[in-house]
Amino acid sequence: MPPPLRALGLPLLLPVLLWQPPRPAPGSFELTAVDVGQGAAVLVRTATHALLYDTGPRYSRDSDAGHRVLVPLLQSMGERLDTVVVSHRDEDHAGGAAAVLAQQPAAALLAAIEPGHPLWALRPGTRCEAGQRWEWDGVQFAVLRPEAGNYDRPRLPSNAMSCVLRITAGGTSALLTGDIPAAQEAAPVAGGAALAADWLLVPHHGSRHSSSEPFLRAVAPRWAVVQAGYRSRFGHPAPDVVERLRVAGAAVVASPSCGAANWSSASPGTLRCERDVASRYWQHAAAPS
Repeated sequence: MPPPLRALGLPLLLPVLLWQPPRPAPGSFELTAVDVGQGAAVLVRTATHALLYDTGPRYSRDSDAGHRVLVPLLQSMGERLDTVVVSHRDEDHAGGAAAVLAQQPAAALLAAIEPGHPLWALRPGTRCEAGQRWEWDGVQFAVLRPEAGNYDRPRLPSNAMSCVLRITAGGTSALLTGDIPAAQEAAPVAGGAALAADWLLVPHHGSRHSSSEPFLRAVAPRWAVVQAGYRSRFGHPAPDVVERLRVAGAAVVASPSCGAANWSSASPGTLRCERDVASRYWQHAAAPS
């Protein structure tokens, strides 16, 4: 095709190049539990804002979920993050943070990590502490854990420091839990904290050391999303945890069989699995539920 004719076709490409997925309406929010393997990463979008909760794992010395999954995803969506939350320092949650922060220079960092952690050198930010609250587009965000005093307990395991975030809009809620273990689940339950949530990021990828019965009764989730690797070497999710979730009335959705899980507070009874929408030839056959 002659160059002049090629130039005439360029305007036709603009809708493709500039396309962005529609945003939630004011007063609602959307979650995408990204399929990053054995790790965690959840994209939260409101009408004009976006937050990434955790950044997936480091796969090897030269590869991580930030470079391989999250940066391409955010670029394809044209998404500019307002905040990156790192729930705690473990590599399956913070492994992709450096790549994401490099690609998102305007994003604030909210993290439950110790003062000397290398991420603070990349992006000065704010410690995640219970009691922090903010609102975007009619959507409320509340940090439930960790308590500020926990940062003065250096021997506290990193999982116990997990930044727990509750998101609420129009009577619908989601609870993002990091790797919080049963002992830390008990504190907000005993304190009468508002935990009820339609959508739960299952603590610690479905580890048997989390998702206690009292905690699940308090949350009473409709959807329980497990972010774990295919044939997880840790046995995630643990069968007894899956059973407790089902007894609590939750539909259990695991990333190995679902892929990315998409959910909207505007339609809380519906969850869409990306594997059902666009399966790929390289994907393993989903195990029967």
